[in-house]
Amino acid sequence: MKPAHLCDELIVEIFTRLPSKSLLRFRSLSKSWYSCIGSPDFIRMHTFRSQQKLLIRHRTHKENEEGELEELYTLHPQDQLPLFHTHGYKDITPVQFPSTHSNIIGSYNGLVCLFDYDEKSIILWNPSIRRKLTLPDCPRTCYSEVEIGFGFDPVIDDYKIVCIPESNGKKAGRSFVYALKTNTWRRIASATPLFSSMMTKPCFFNGVLYWLGHYDLTRTYYLLTFDLSTHVFGNIALPFNNVLSVAPTPIQGPIPSLADFANQIWLMKDASWSAFLNFKKDQVEARLSSVLQLSTSDDLVFYSFCNGFQVYNLKIGEFSRLVDFNGAYFVFDVIQCLESLQLLGMGTACEGNKLTLS
Repeated sequence: MKPAHLCDELIVEIFTRLPSKSLLRFRSLSKSWYSCIGSPDFIRMHTFRSQQKLLIRHRTHKENEEGELEELYTLHPQDQLPLFHTHGYKDITPVQFPSTHSNIIGSYNGLVCLFDYDEKSIILWNPSIRRKLTLPDCPRTCYSEVEIGFGFDPVIDDYKIVCIPESNGKKAGRSFVYALKTNTWRRIASATPLFSSMMTKPCFFNGVLYWLGHYDLTRTYYLLTFDLSTHVFGNIALPFNNVLSVAPTPIQGPIPSLADFANQIWLMKDASWSAFLNFKKDQVEARLSSVLQLSTSDDLVFYSFCNGFQVYNLKIGEFSRLVDFNGAYFVFDVIQCLESLQLLGMGTACEGNKLTLS
């Protein structure tokens, strides 16, 4: 009896549905598989078929002997969150976070953008395959005085990072955009808008970056936008006056939603704003921020300043809380992250090890 052989098309179809860890092992088995799995077309197809996961960043309450706070991260399927009534960390192996003194700028297609405060550098990191790429420095820019945004240009199929200098009421400086395919920075021809500060992290949605901007001279707040395909800035008026804690969040609609000081979530539809969800004072004790809508459920994950990270089910109207990994750590940040092969063959391997904690 002759051994059965699978055609190349069927092998590719099967491979695109496998986890990244398995694909990394298969690359070492044959030259043809190595070439196939590392091709841009395969990586794009695998990313398209991957499911969103929740990346939870954990930080220790106390400094270690070197005077530093230790950090680790865990990856969770969206239907297996670590809630108080479940054993959410069972069979989950924590991994050392690649950059302790860093801020998460954003995440898309499995790539996480970090700003490292110690090295004064921007890093692209793939937690699924544990690789990272340190970007060349942005020209004529001091990172302490710029706003950074990360997203994806669907027109040319490329990942981009934008650096926008703060104006502080003066003449706006030069803004620059980085493209991963060329690994270079380019000056943005569109005029940089005047703003004194950004009140929120950037939110990437449908090819556009959004920030809550504030301009001291006119005492105005607005949504500042930047299109990653056209490289053009814009702004959107806000629906209310009390905007101290507005956070652009990618829920549903043509642009991101807003979470306001009164614990309401707003959506824009047909060029007008309307309240999508209202929480009572006894439900959320402090203002909302960092709202995420999970793609595989009816859950919202959000941060409130009194209760930390919580999960709200839209269908049944119940709250749960993301529990800490153990008594030594607390949940420091939460983002959505695809399992993907982005950065395969680029950058360097992360030095952090998988951890075994009691």
